[in-house]
Amino acid sequence: MNKSPDRHPPLSPLIRGEWTLIVIASLLILSACTGAEDPERPERPDDVDIRPEVVFAVADDRPLHIHIESQGIVEPIREITVRPRISGFVTETALDDGQRIEEGETILAFDDQEWRYQLSQAENEFETAESAYNIERRQRQNRGGQEDAGDRLVRISTGLADAELALERAQLDLSYTTVKAPFSGELSVPERISTGAYIASGSELGRLIDDTRVLIRFDVLESELNRLQRGMVAELTTPSGERKEGTIRSLSPVVDFESKTGQVVVEVENENRVLRPGMTVEGRIRVESHSGIARVPRSAILERDGGRTLVFKLQGETVEWIYVDPEYATSDWAIINHDEIAPGDTLAIDRHFAISHLQQVRPRMAGEIVREEVEE
Repeated sequence: MNKSPDRHPPLSPLIRGEWTLIVIASLLILSACTGAEDPERPERPDDVDIRPEVVFAVADDRPLHIHIESQGIVEPIREITVRPRISGFVTETALDDGQRIEEGETILAFDDQEWRYQLSQAENEFETAESAYNIERRQRQNRGGQEDAGDRLVRISTGLADAELALERAQLDLSYTTVKAPFSGELSVPERISTGAYIASGSELGRLIDDTRVLIRFDVLESELNRLQRGMVAELTTPSGERKEGTIRSLSPVVDFESKTGQVVVEVENENRVLRPGMTVEGRIRVESHSGIARVPRSAILERDGGRTLVFKLQGETVEWIYVDPEYATSDWAIINHDEIAPGDTLAIDRHFAISHLQQVRPRMAGEIVREEVEE
């Protein structure tokens, strides 16, 4: 029987070795590619905290005060303009900005030589006229006239009446050579005056200000004006944050037609001179007070669809919403009378717009300083 020839003759040992090397190289390349494309992915740690951070504040039982608020300008209780009545050369001056002057002290003095000369001349003319008047009067008496009859005409005819007026005028002009402080205060002087300077009459040289008490004028809306009355206490805050109290001194009897406001004048003791004329201050006057179960920050109250209002109350690290209806509210506070809200409860006031009922949060108290750790 004849054997059929093999279709595939056996490979030589050399060829088989080459094929073996090719297969091994292919496996190594495939293994390397697989490792590069599918790196080992780190697993998500189980301790990552994804709870939102929410700011909270504590409700209390204090009353809620309602105020009328406005801004006002400080005015001194007394103020005069230093304005000489005569012209002349300055011999003495205290006109220096911020200079303290006591009542009766000299603010400004002029060279009075000219005015003394005029006074002497007026005195001489008066004595001459008086002598003529006495002679005329004795002659009338000798003629049997009544002592007081026609006396006014005699004073005029002898020039005594004019001489008296001239003397008084000269005395008054001499008194104008010295300007004295009518009250104690401080000088506000735009430009310092030196001795020897010539000053014209009527020149405005500065102001003498008494600000140991001050007045503050506040503009109040016509709708709020009738809620105020004299004697009410006004709380004031200066631009630097200092606080003072004053009382309502007067209320304007009219309302401005254009602004629809009326003026309220508050008087304040100012011995320490914290309030300076021209300063703008914030003022508020308490007109109502309300009490209830709890006073909460106004920012704790949120409005949901439908107009209902609610607060988020903290229980451990979980918040629950409670629907509430504030009894009274201002821009800062609200009074809530609700069985589930009490003084001491912790309520969300910030970063709470997107949280939901029974959600876990990371609570932070208002004013708490949070220090984040920086990884090295």
